[in-house]
Amino acid sequence: MELPVFNDSLKSSGEWTARLARERELHQAWLESGGGTGEGVVDPALAQETALLARAHALVTDWAAGPEPRLDRERLAEINQALRAADAPLFRAGPPPLLAALHDPAPAPMLPRLLDLAFDWFETGSFAELHPVEQATLVYLRLLDLSPFADQNEATALVAASFYTRRSGYPLLVLGGEEERSGHRQALEAAFGMLTQPLVEFFAARLIRSMQEERERKW
Repeated sequence: MELPVFNDSLKSSGEWTARLARERELHQAWLESGGGTGEGVVDPALAQETALLARAHALVTDWAAGPEPRLDRERLAEINQALRAADAPLFRAGPPPLLAALHDPAPAPMLPRLLDLAFDWFETGSFAELHPVEQATLVYLRLLDLSPFADQNEATALVAASFYTRRSGYPLLVLGGEEERSGHRQALEAAFGMLTQPLVEFFAARLIRSMQEERERKW
């Protein structure tokens, strides 16, 4: 089973994978010396991380370290629940806000089936062959494409994508200041136009910065 969108233009680049591997090796040595947690550090002045986001991050970190590290529709709903007010509606009943010019989300009644199909694909052997950053990017894009919830779809998709980086020993995926968010929006627009590589490389660069920032703050 193939993911319906975004997979055809995904091509690995030796350059970003090599840089990320070197940074991970350096960071792992630092962690083993007692340097930090490896979850990544978010600057509160830039990202304004809240207790709700911290709770959602804790969920995916725990799942990634568990005996059966997998994500499914029920766990995705838990992430969304952690990110919103308790009395907010969960799955959307109508069309969501469009996230890009080419964003064409599915009708609400189709969401349960499409989410199950997506998570089934995320468990296939062909998906497992991808680099963790490519996995996270595809998950992020598919969840944004579906935008299944009434609220917090972008945050939910980013936290869910972080499950795939944490499962492989990388930090959580976070976004920094306005300049970085602008780069993210450009890469996202390209991805909705079926060019996914800019977003893959954006996330790889973000993970490198997260590891570097964590070490700088701990030194």
